[in-house]
Amino acid sequence: MKAKTLAFALFLSVSYLSAQDSIATRSIERKQETLFNHARLRGGFGGPIFAWSHNNNKTGYGAGGGGGLVFDRFFIGAFGMAETFDNPLANKEHLVLGYGGLWLGYTIPSNKLLHLYTSLKIGGGGAAVTRFDEDDWDFEDQPLRDITFVAVPEAGLELNIARWMRLSGSVGYRFVGGFEGWQEYGKRDLNAPVYQLTLRFGWFGR
Repeated sequence: MKAKTLAFALFLSVSYLSAQDSIATRSIERKQETLFNHARLRGGFGGPIFAWSHNNNKTGYGAGGGGGLVFDRFFIGAFGMAETFDNPLANKEHLVLGYGGLWLGYTIPSNKLLHLYTSLKIGGGGAAVTRFDEDDWDFEDQPLRDITFVAVPEAGLELNIARWMRLSGSVGYRFVGGFEGWQEYGKRDLNAPVYQLTLRFGWFGR
């Protein structure tokens, strides 16, 4: 009899603990919030990106593009950039940095004519040397020198030109890892302040 009573009591205890655990789990699931929990897909965009940088007397000129999806004030997408350093027509050999990857951004309040614009570009790529041939007026790509990791956080202002077009000007910093240097370029010479112009064409919601 005692064994049956003990088994019954043990069954009740396990059932009670299981019920409490289930209630706690549901409560945690209800309270748990994520970045895109309440975000709605508002639209999408694509457009060109232009960049300029300067560090240790090394000037870089870049161009590329990207696109993404708009979730309220956030956007997430992908990008690609290519940057050349110094004047490629004045130097027979010049350094080129190419990279691409994930593009995250946040704008507030995006419905205002002029508003805050921030973004983070994270990607991988490589540094290579391109040779300019004056006789053929052409560029000859050389073998890849270094595989690089690049991160560019930036902040600035964005102007709503039209419902389907936005222009931002921003200041950021380009972090480059994996570059081993080339000629007068040191390992850290590609780490530099970056000034960017970004055009976004698409639909951004109401």
